[in-house]
Amino acid sequence: MKYLVGMIIIISLHSFDTVCQEEFYWNNAPTIGTKIYQIKFFSSEKGIAIAQTGEVLKTLDKGEHWFINRETEKSENNNHLLWTAEIYCSVMNTIDGGKNWKPYVKEQQEHFCNVYFKDGNTDWKVAEEFLSKVVNIINKYIQDQKIKLLIDKPNQCTEYYTNVDSGWALGWCLKNFKKQ
Repeated sequence: MKYLVGMIIIISLHSFDTVCQEEFYWNNAPTIGTKIYQIKFFSSEKGIAIAQTGEVLKTLDKGEHWFINRETEKSENNNHLLWTAEIYCSVMNTIDGGKNWKPYVKEQQEHFCNVYFKDGNTDWKVAEEFLSKVVNIINKYIQDQKIKLLIDKPNQCTEYYTNVDSGWALGWCLKNFKKQ
């Protein structure tokens, strides 16, 4: 029984250490990197996301699903704008297996940030999943009237490693939020 209690304590302490490290390194993450989207919502249901490449994605269900906007018009009537924001890519790098993280320089971020756009293997699935996650978070913060806590605070999306020591953490940062 003592062994079991000891293992539970060790596992609990390790999980607290991991959470602290994650919080710590995202506090130093860059907030201005590569702009990847401008998101505009015209009602609680209807919005668009304009990619840095100029492609436009549209949603009609609060951002849950996104599809390519084939219409020539890139935006709706801005007089009916509910909220707008810009999403920037935030990239951190480690070379010691995640013990220490440093901001990845802007010039080298481009190939990481492009994963949020059209991907040849998955069509628009990567962009749709990313936008759905981001918009859900933004809407929750708006609903809770805590949107200011989200602005200029990088949020992690994923971590991946090329070997046991070298890895990257990709995230996003909300900038220039405006609610009408």
